[in-house]
Amino acid sequence: MKFNLGGGAINWFPGHMAAATRAIRDRLKLSDLVIEVHDARIPISSANANLNPMLTGKRRVIALNKKDLANTNKLHILLSF
Repeated sequence: MKFNLGGGAINWFPGHMAAATRAIRDRLKLSDLVIEVHDARIPISSANANLNPMLTGKRRVIALNKKDLANTNKLHILLSF
């Protein structure tokens, strides 16, 4: 296997991700409410920070997935928020 070490630019945000971001932005214009699904083990870091500017002014519901795998001692703190 050969690796290209020629110093070309590496695009860390591929075209399909840019297209999906545009599609989300367009659909958000039609939405009154946004339901976000976060991993209950890492609820803050599993959020997509790139979406926050697009969600300004939108009502949000955050659903936690994989609750059975989360640290219950810390999860109750988050749920009280």
